[in-house]
Amino acid sequence: MGKKAKMIVALGVFFAVIGTLIYTSIGTAATFYLTVDELKDKQEVAVGKRIKVSGNIVGESIQFDSSKILLTFELEGSNGFRVPIEYDGVKPDTLNDGWEAIVEGELNSEGVFIASDLLVKCPSKYEAMEEKGEEIPKDHPATQKQGGKETNG
Repeated sequence: MGKKAKMIVALGVFFAVIGTLIYTSIGTAATFYLTVDELKDKQEVAVGKRIKVSGNIVGESIQFDSSKILLTFELEGSNGFRVPIEYDGVKPDTLNDGWEAIVEGELNSEGVFIASDLLVKCPSKYEAMEEKGEEIPKDHPATQKQGGKETNG
């Protein structure tokens, strides 16, 4: 085999390895984003896969066990479907009834979403209205008190 043929084979192997590395890293890094309503329709295929889910916090479902540092609550979609969330971490101060939250993690086979990350979206538009002295709509979650209860074991 000549020098030119060896170089072509070496480059082919090099690009095949690089291509394989890129393909596998993209596949494992992909996280799908769903609403609670979309999760209801795709529940069977979502089990065990890394996904992000957004929905509104159900205030009366919030429970925080400070001895285990375990937060449980439900997210609700626009059609009323709810998904239970378990988050192993500190309870955010902004965890309020009706506020939008985004969780990242995996749905288990029992239909419980095990979250590794939790983000509560703050209704900053209404905070700016309040600062200007404008009235916030009475039915908006920003005007309601924080829901849920805290337990110690």
